Order: sequence, then structure tokens, then C-alpha cells
Amino acid sequence: MPSQARILEAARGEFALHGYAARLQDIAERAGLTHPTLLYHFKSKERLYAAVIEQAMLDWADMTSQVVAVAPVGFDRVAALVRAGMEFFATHADFVVIWRREAIEGGGRLEGAMAEHMRPFLDRAIAFLEREMAAGRLREHDPSELMQIVYGAVSTYFSDAGFRARLFGGDPTSAEARERFGDALTAMLRDALAPR
Repeated sequence: MPSQARILEAARGEFALHGYAARLQDIAERAGLTHPTLLYHFKSKERLYAAVIEQAMLDWADMTSQVVAVAPVGFDRVAALVRAGMEFFATHADFVVIWRREAIEGGGRLEGAMAEHMRPFLDRAIAFLEREMAAGRLREHDPSELMQIVYGAVSTYFSDAGFRARLFGGDPTSAEARERFGDALTAMLRDALAPR
């Protein structure tokens, strides 16, 4: 794995554990590199933090563009995007913690930048829902509220995994548990969005 990719992976883990208080020296050690090598690739902690967020957003863009190409219309696309969200958070568990910390703490280091990265996805999703509702393929609902419900359900499923394990038992991060939750969420959305 190239140095820059190792640094980003290590930084994601350290920022998830320690927030912005993560030390660059610890990130370098976790990546198996020296502190000067880390600074050669990323000139400051803020740039590294921003790069971690940007990489996750690029990964999200890649996953969603693949889904949209395969499921272009109707509820199939909604279900596929829910599955993509579940897969993204499952494969980016460290990022979930960073994302939720930024959202919960408010005014965080890059809360605005994260919202800016996500805004185009949200706008496209809302426009898609409006088109599908207007075409009669999905039942009328407020697309913005619908997106908030799905975002909340999927993101907190992962961010609260430890609490969920203690509350309900089992491992909510297992493939079987994720599939069960994805099936349940998709079924509820299908009921809510099926044309009358």
C-alpha cells in the first residue's frame, strides 16, 4: 500500500479514537512511517483531517454512482442506495465515528466541509425522489424529511453499534445483523413509498 494511503488509513483510525486530539506522531507510527514522512505528504494535521474526510466522500461518490447506474428508477434505486449506505458505513467504520462526532459536536473542525461534500448527493437524491413521486412510481412524501429519516436510521445503526449490542444482544456489525436491518428498513420504506 502506498505511503499516502497508509497514512490516510492510520489517520482515520486515530481520529476515530481520539478526535482531532489525535497526535501526528501516533498516526505516523500506526502507518509504519516516520513523522517527517507523514509531514511530507500532509503539511498539517488540519490538511490530513480534511484528506480523511475527502477520501471517504470520494468512496461514497464511487459507491453511489455504481448503484445509480444499475438501478436507475423507482423503488429499486431507493433500496439499492440504502444497501450502498449500509455497505459504506460497514466498510468505513472509523469514518462513522468521525462523521458523527462532527455532527454531534456542531461547529466541529470540518462540519461545514462535510456538509459541503454531502450537499450534492442530497440534492440529487431529493431531485430523484421528486421526479419519481411526480411520475407516480413512489408515493408522495416530503423528500427532505425522507432523506433525514434514512440518514438517521443508517448512520446511527453503525455509530451506536456498541450500545445496540448491549441493549439487544448479538453483534450488530455482523453481516447477518446488517442484512436483517437492511431488509427491515427496506421493507418499511417499500410500504411507505409504494404508490397507492
